Amino acid sequence: MAFIKDLYHDEIRSGYPVSSDIKKVWNRHLETWQEVDRICRKHAIPYWAAYGTLLGAARHKGFIPWDGDLDLCMMRPDFNRFRKVVKDEFAQSGGVFEVKYNSFHALEISHSQTTALGVDDFKDGKFLSKENVPHGLLIDIFAFDVALDGTKNGFFATNALNELMGTIYNFPAIKKHVQQGGKLLIDWSVIEKLHSISDKNEQKEFVNVYATALFNQSSAVSWIEHVCLDMKKYSQPKSWYRETVYLPFESIELPAPVDYEKILQIHYGDWRTPINDFNPRLGIFHSADIPYKEFLQRANFELMLPKK
Repeated sequence: MAFIKDLYHDEIRSGYPVSSDIKKVWNRHLETWQEVDRICRKHAIPYWAAYGTLLGAARHKGFIPWDGDLDLCMMRPDFNRFRKVVKDEFAQSGGVFEVKYNSFHALEISHSQTTALGVDDFKDGKFLSKENVPHGLLIDIFAFDVALDGTKNGFFATNALNELMGTIYNFPAIKKHVQQGGKLLIDWSVIEKLHSISDKNEQKEFVNVYATALFNQSSAVSWIEHVCLDMKKYSQPKSWYRETVYLPFESIELPAPVDYEKILQIHYGDWRTPINDFNPRLGIFHSADIPYKEFLQRANFELMLPKK
């Protein structure tokens, strides 16, 4: 199905050249979105456009001309419900859609009839073969957790979750903080137990238990990685998501939080003024037409990658 107008012709959007190639990538993203939307409607799971996708909907009524992403978000309880049903639902679609990255704070949904290979897929000019890892074009779904809301409960919940994330990604800093007399909100026995888990995925599922339990302790939310960057800046009142509005996006309409303009102000400042951040989001190689399994079977990476 063609979601993008004039799919096979180049055009100029907002003064920026958009090739038919990128339009086909967008179209594949919307095919994936359609399946996600089907699942969410079936299971009554609310979701919204997020980040660059929300910005594109509000400013361009579609994709940002220099962007290749599609981002969605869900509240923690709904995200957990989606994770429980998504694989079984995808199985009913004949394997066209796959979960590439499945963590407590984000999901990557891959389109198996496409190819997307990034920098992390190669080392010293050679492809890093990973068994049963999808390599199709991706859309992202982010889980929103507690954030600072000006209350003691919100402060405790947000900082406790931040300490758990710090244990996973920077345990030496957590340990040094305690050794120097610093205090933690999370009991040290919990920190030690989390640190003793060798598998990163198991660690994140451990944190998921706490993230779920803490969700109602604050009236604000944010994506946990943004909380780790700046607790105050990215905090958003849950009330901004109290209602869903639908914004035109290419040939469809995407759900957006009712106070989406306030959210965009937090992330982008003067969001109405277009700025090209020149972020190469599509990686090294991509194709909207070639299934990644066929691509990996036939591609000669020694020929494709330039010699240093």
